[in-house]
This record gives sequence, structure tokens and C-alpha cells, in this order.
Amino acid sequence: MGKGMRYALAALGGAAAALLALTVACGGFSDLFRAARFAWVMRLLDVNYVGELDPDEVTDRALTAAVQGLDGWSYYMDAEALAAYDDYQANQYQGIGVTVMKDAEAGGIRVVALEKDGPAQQAGILAGDVILAADGQSMAERTTDDLRAVIQADFGGSVRLTVRRADGTEEDVTVSCQVVYDNPVSGELLRDHVGYIAIENFHTGAGQEALDMIDELLDQGADCLLFDLRDDPGGVVAELIQVLDRLLPEGTILSQTDKAGHEHVLTSDAVCLDVPMAVVVNAESCSAAELFAEILREYDMATVVGEATTGKSRSQVTYNVLGGGAVHLSHYCYLTHDGIDLWEWGGIVPDVEVSLTQEQASLRATGWLETEDDPQIQAALDLLDA
Repeated sequence: MGKGMRYALAALGGAAAALLALTVACGGFSDLFRAARFAWVMRLLDVNYVGELDPDEVTDRALTAAVQGLDGWSYYMDAEALAAYDDYQANQYQGIGVTVMKDAEAGGIRVVALEKDGPAQQAGILAGDVILAADGQSMAERTTDDLRAVIQADFGGSVRLTVRRADGTEEDVTVSCQVVYDNPVSGELLRDHVGYIAIENFHTGAGQEALDMIDELLDQGADCLLFDLRDDPGGVVAELIQVLDRLLPEGTILSQTDKAGHEHVLTSDAVCLDVPMAVVVNAESCSAAELFAEILREYDMATVVGEATTGKSRSQVTYNVLGGGAVHLSHYCYLTHDGIDLWEWGGIVPDVEVSLTQEQASLRATGWLETEDDPQIQAALDLLDA
């Protein structure tokens, strides 16, 4: 055999090996064919499209479309969105530690609440202050999103805020812009004996924060607990289990199943908290928040008050994509202690159904609905007092 023929055969063998490796990487010849179709279209655009083309942007859009129609909870994130999602999962964000709302009558953006020990509080910003300008840009005709953009543009440095105090005086305050931890748990003692605990989400740190708040309120004299999970989008199952394990007696909490049918049962130990409990939910209570309420109810340990919930019993796993970005994909199905699939159920129906008026809902969304004016909280308190 001549040297040329040997080289040709070696090259052919190398190409075959490369094709085999690519086929395996793609998951089979059918997936390889789909990848080739996409590559052909990309080449067509590159060679013939008369306008400007950003191949990375086109790829991101294609991946977004491929995932977003699956079940409403799976989606693709580009690199920038993935970084923001990682912060969200860690209960942190880039900012100054304030909750704000537009106040057109006051001519700016009003500070509704401050993160404890956050940059804004440390700089002397007070709840009720009206932000009139940020870095010299008037906020009179701007939105809260505009303010957020100015602040995030100063990340790693500082932003100069012009604020109007409650007494009408104006002052310039310089606030550092940094990563701020957003504590998802708050609480207080209501009616001198009810431990009220609001859990905004079950992301990283929420479990321990909830346990700490439970202990703090019990130390203050609470003899029953009221959990507020309205608008809670869920989070990490480990955080949910951490809280339920403290509340429940020994037994199954929930079961987790993947596509292959592999089942993993999560359990609680014998140590539990034997006090009356109630859970308030609404239409935006989702995933771990729904599981929390339903599993406590199935153990006959809590009464559920409020509105019917979302109906999500799927858990997502984030898979990094070559070249940046990630696919957030529904990977697990959860069944409650009694074997209920909340997705098939369409959510949970409260034991006591109570709704907010549109005005009450608007006030609550901005943090201005007082506890005594909140019919859902009052209904839960009345049950615990009965």
C-alpha cells in the first residue's frame, strides 16, 4: 500500500472518529441531523442575510424558543441572565438595599422599606424619604426601573441620591452600590401570642432564617404560628425540608421522581413542634410554598387560609450550556406526603377561602396594607384564637 493511500485511510479514519465522537456528543444520529440543520441555517444567514447579524444573539434566541414552550417553568438563560439568576437564587442582588415605589404626587420615588444594615440604611436613608434625583438625574418623570438602572450602573462604586425628608428638607446622600443580601424571612408577635412569619421564598438561606425566626418568636412567648407564604415563588427543596423537618413528626415529607422513574423519599425525624399553626397562601404561592402548606395540612398540623394556589410540583435543574448561558429544565416531579401531585390537582384549595379586594391587594404589593386591615391575616388569627 502506498504512502498516499495510508495517509488517505488515516484521514478517513480520523474523520470517522470525529463523526462518531460528534454523534455521541449530540446523543445520536437524529440529534446530529438536527444540529446540522441548525448549522446550515446559520451558515445561510451568515453568507446571504443582507443586514447585520450577531450569531451569538441568534443562537440565544433559538435556544430560548426551544425551551420556553415546554411547561412554563423551563427556560433558557443567556450568560447575563444566568448571572442575575445566580444572585436571585442566593437571595442577593446588586443595589443599595431599598424597597421603593413611584410617588408622582411627591415628585419622585419613595423609599418604602430598607434592608437591615444595608448600604442605604448605613448611609442614613430613611423609610418615607422621597428620592428626587440620582447622580443628578431627576426622578420626577422616571420610573423605579429607571432608578434601578442608575444604581446598577454604579455597581462597585457609589450613587449620589437627592432625597426629601419627612420634614420637607432636602439632602444629598452618597450610598455605596454593592451586592446586598435580601433576607427572605421576617416576623413579629401578633395579638401577644401568635408568631407571625412571612417567607418570601425558599432560596438559599431561607430555611435557617425561618428556623431562627421561629425560635425568636417562641422565646417571645408565641404559643402558635402563622406562616405567610403569599407570593412565595418557591425555591430550593433542601430549604423547604429544613423547615418542615423541624415542624413535622417522624415520617415521609415528600417524594421526588425523575424521568427514569427513580424515586427519592425525603423524611423528617421524630423531633417536632407541637403548636397550632395556620398558613396563608394566594394565587401566586407556588411550588415549595404550596408543598409547605399542603404537607402541614396532610399531617393535620395546620389550617390553610386564603386563595387557591398555582399548582406547581415540578422542580428545575440548571444545566450550563457550552459557550455561556444555561437551560433551566424541569427535572423532578414531587408528590406530597399523601402522594398528591399538585400540578395534576391544579394547586391547593384553602380550608378557609378569603380574598383581598383590588385596593387591598395594591396596598399589600407596596407594603402599605396594615395587618389589622388584612382580611386574610385576620381570618388566620381568628382561627388560631378560636
